[in-house]
This record gives sequence, C-alpha cells and structure tokens, in this order.
Amino acid sequence: MTKKLGMLNIFKWNPKKPIPEVPTFKENLQAHHFVDAGKQLITRENRLFELKKDGIGSKRKLVEEEEDSEAQLAKDYEDLLESVMRTLENSLDRQSPEEQEVLKEAVQAMLQEEEQDKRWEGFQEKERPPWRPRKCKQNHEALLERLVQRRMEEAQLDSKVEIHSSLQQSIICKAKRLKEDLVKVATWVSSCYPEQENVCQFYATLYHKIFSARLREVAEYTLCDEDCVLLLQWVNQDYPNILNGIKIKDVIDHTKFDPLLPEDMIVPLEQQFLIAEEREVSMCLHNILDREETAWKDGEHPQMRDQVYCCDQAIDVIQCFHKHVEFAQKVLGDEAKAQRITSQMKTFLTDYKAFHAKVIRSKQTNTEAVLMVNLSCLIQCRDYVTKKAHLFPEDVKTDCLSLLATMIERSHRHFISNMLKELKDLYRKVGSSEWLKNSDGVCEELLAKLDGHIQKFNNLDKTCCQELLGGMHKEFLAEYVRKMMKHKIKLSDKAQQHMAASSLCLNSERMHTYFTDAGSNMDLLKDILPNLAGLLKLQDPDSIKLELVTLMKLYPDLSKGHISAWLKLKGNLSPSELRNILESVTCSQDQLSETQDSLQLNFFSIVRIK
Repeated sequence: MTKKLGMLNIFKWNPKKPIPEVPTFKENLQAHHFVDAGKQLITRENRLFELKKDGIGSKRKLVEEEEDSEAQLAKDYEDLLESVMRTLENSLDRQSPEEQEVLKEAVQAMLQEEEQDKRWEGFQEKERPPWRPRKCKQNHEALLERLVQRRMEEAQLDSKVEIHSSLQQSIICKAKRLKEDLVKVATWVSSCYPEQENVCQFYATLYHKIFSARLREVAEYTLCDEDCVLLLQWVNQDYPNILNGIKIKDVIDHTKFDPLLPEDMIVPLEQQFLIAEEREVSMCLHNILDREETAWKDGEHPQMRDQVYCCDQAIDVIQCFHKHVEFAQKVLGDEAKAQRITSQMKTFLTDYKAFHAKVIRSKQTNTEAVLMVNLSCLIQCRDYVTKKAHLFPEDVKTDCLSLLATMIERSHRHFISNMLKELKDLYRKVGSSEWLKNSDGVCEELLAKLDGHIQKFNNLDKTCCQELLGGMHKEFLAEYVRKMMKHKIKLSDKAQQHMAASSLCLNSERMHTYFTDAGSNMDLLKDILPNLAGLLKLQDPDSIKLELVTLMKLYPDLSKGHISAWLKLKGNLSPSELRNILESVTCSQDQLSETQDSLQLNFFSIVRIK
C-alpha cells in the first residue's frame, strides 16, 4: 500500500507537460500572424492536391477527417490575402512598433505566397490549384500604385500657408505629400521589406511618375512668366532638393528616373524665362544709366561719404546683374544656359560708352567729378567681370573687358592730358640750360604744380586712385624723358655728363617718392632715369653698347630712335661712333626680340619723339 502511495506521489510530483495547442488558421489570422497562417494554408494545399493527384476516392476518409475541401481552402486564401493587402494598403499610416511588426508579417506572407507560386510553375492548369498563381507581388505593386495615386490626389496644403496661385497650390501640396511619404518609406517602411526588394526605389518611382504627369499636364498650357518660373524651379531646383534630402538620397537612385519634363516641353519654358529675364536685366541696367545721365545733365555733383566719392551706380549695376544671373542659374539648373543673360552687360556697356564719351566732350562744371565717380564704377565692373569670368561666354567676357578698358583708358587720358597741359610751361625747362644749372629747382616747380592738380584725386577710392596715379606717374616721367631728348643742351665733356647724370638720379628719386606717397604703385619706374643716366657717364663706345644691350632687355620698347636721341646729349660722341653704336643696337634688337618676357616694362612706347 505504501509503495502504491509512493508511486502515486511520484506521478503527482512529475506531471507530464501538456502539449501546447497550435493556433488555428483563423486565430493566426486574427492575431495578424500572417506568415504562420499562410504556412498552414500551404500545408493544406499541398496535402489536398497530393491526394487529388493520387486519386481522392481511395483516401476520401482522410479528407473528411481533415474537414477540408478545395472551396474552403480557396475561401481561407481569400481571407488571408484580403488581410495582407489591407495591411499593405495602410502601410504609410502605420508608425508604432506593433504596427511595424504587422507590416513585416504582411510582406513576408506576400513573398511566401510568391514562392509557393513558383513551386507550381511547370504544372498544367488542371494539375495545379485554380488560385495558382496568385501573383501577390504583382498585385502588391498595383496596390501601391493605386495607394500613391490616391494619396497624391488627396494631398492638401496646410490652411495656414498663404499661396494665392492655384497652380502653386496644386504643385506644392503634391510635392509636400511626396516628400513626407518618401521620408516615411525610408524611415520605417523599408525595414519591413527584404533589402533586395528595394521598396524605397519602387515607391520613389511611383511618386516621380505621378508628380511628373502633373507637371506635364501644367506645361501643356500657355503659362504666365510667374508660373513658368515656378515650373522650372520645381524641375531644376526644388524637386532635386527633395530627392537629395538627408533621409532620402541614400536609399534611392534618382538617376534612373525619366526627366520630370521632356525636352520638347522644357525648351520653350526656358526660352520664355530667358526672354523675360533679359528684358528685366536690360530695363534695370538702363534705368541706372538714365538716372546717371539725368543727374549729369542737371549739373548735379556726385555725393561723398568720408570725403570719398560714392559709387552707388557700380553697386546697383553689379547687384542687378548678378542677382538675375544667379537666379537664372538656380531656375535653369545650368550655368551655361544662364550665360545668355550676360549679353545684356555688353549691351549696357556699349550704351555706357556713348554716355561716357558725351561727358568727356562736355564742358560742364561737374564733368570731372562725374568722370571720377564713373571711373570708380568702371573699375568695379571690370573687377566683377574678371572675378566672375565663369558667368560669361568667352566672347561676351572679352567684349565687356574691352569696352571697360577703353572707357577706363579714356578717363585716364582725360585726366593725364589736363595734367600735362597745366605743366606744359614748366616742362619746357626740362633738358634746358636752366635745368642744367638748377635741376632741383625745375623739379621742385614741377612737383609743386602737380601737387595742386592731383589733390582732387584724394576723393577717389583707393583702387581707383592707385590706378589713375600709376598712369599719371608713368606719363609724367615719359614727358620728362621726352623733354630731355629734345636736344636743347649738349653735354660736351665728361664733367658735364656726370653732373647731368647725378641730377637725373636726384630728380628721379624725388619724383618717385612723390608719386608713391600719393598712391602710385608703379615701382618699376624708379630705375628708368638712373639707367639712362648711366649711359651719360660711360665714355667708351663699347661700354655703351654693352649697357644698351642690358637696357633693351629691361625695356623691349626702347627703340633705335630713343637711343639716338638720348646719346646725342653726349656732345663728345662723334657721328661715326654714334652710327656704329646704332648699327650694333639694330643687331642686338633682332636677337632680343626672340626672347622677350611678357613681364618686362613697356615705357618708351609712350615717349613720343620726332
């Protein structure tokens, strides 16, 4: 009895674990366990059609025990796929982790069905289930296409956003929906699909096609300039920005998409836009020029800030031009296409040149002030064209720089001519017997008169003043050298020649110091007079020849005429010696012309001698 109780106790202490109940198909379906539910149906499908193949009559009892039938299996499949497709259809509305798991189940069940379709490939229609192939993947793609179409049609703008154009509203609300949905797909929908399915690319392609179709529909109509710009901006700027967004660009390859608009639609829009922009730029630039011309005719003097002429027109011209070119680049998405607008700068400068010539010819009291402020404008425009050369086609850039250089040169020539006129009487003393006796005094008079003339240029901005004074420095020295070559004096002996050479060096130092202090940066000019003075000190003809070879290397425009005129200052140089030196010079020039350096100083070409 005790043994029996002991055995009973052992039985109670070690009960057998109950076998867990396997959820039924309906239970799995209700719990959204689509993969398990699908597997159950596949097992039943395989068993049923294996029995049919073997002859259902011999195993009818087994079929009855399973309580299964082809009709019931077909209905269960319909229930499963209905739930799966409903889940997939709502995929963009799901965000919680639980909902994400349900979506994963739906995707796996769909792919599982696709694999089952493949197992039946090769069977005759009578041999396979009537529902095979189910084409779940194909149906899934069609479902997503309808889903995307519906969501794009239902897209609405935030009521707080104020957009008056119906076209803008239509495009922006669709673009907003496209962006938001692609972010959802990239953020969490894609993790529910196997990587090889590339679901992000699939969704992006669907949205792209629908958005493209809408833009093509709009482009069919004749658009106003504002809507034309809007459409081009979406094609070339806003839409690419969406595709290159942080969460989107790494999961899709937009290079595989067709263009939003075909070439035959985009070209007319681009032409319309460019014509409108050219008109705007032209109007803007010529309004600036008209304003300046009116002010000049009315005798107005340019304004100054901190004792410097304000060049508002330069700022206005550059801002107007650059704003439109930069805008065109963004709208067209192509720097080369936007270059067409730059031809307006050439047209503007051509008209500016005509205005500039009128100012130079005029005798109005404000002429010099207007020329000075316009000189600043021209230099700023030149610097802009040079720095932003990539904005211009080569021929337009070259023409613009040529026009600007011509106007700058004419301005410089105007001021330099006035300078030389004022100094004309004093220049007569240079190279004369009076200069030989008192070169310091002559130089002092010249610089004192010059100082009174150039004080007004202190009102120019630094760059403008530097260039103008550099040109004046060069012309001032050239006129000095030219006067020395006029043969007013003959330095008959070595002592006179040394004295004259010393005077030239001292004069050179004083003139160079004056101009550099005033703002000139022409440092290369400081050695010209000392180098010429060196020729006066040399007495041996062969030494003179060697020195001339050195000078011709430094100054490639030092001509035979210049050399002859300068050496005629040496009264003790015989005509035969001079002729021999000049013949030697001719041979040396032929040899040196083959090795000229572009960095050498051109100075003597502006020293005009008879």
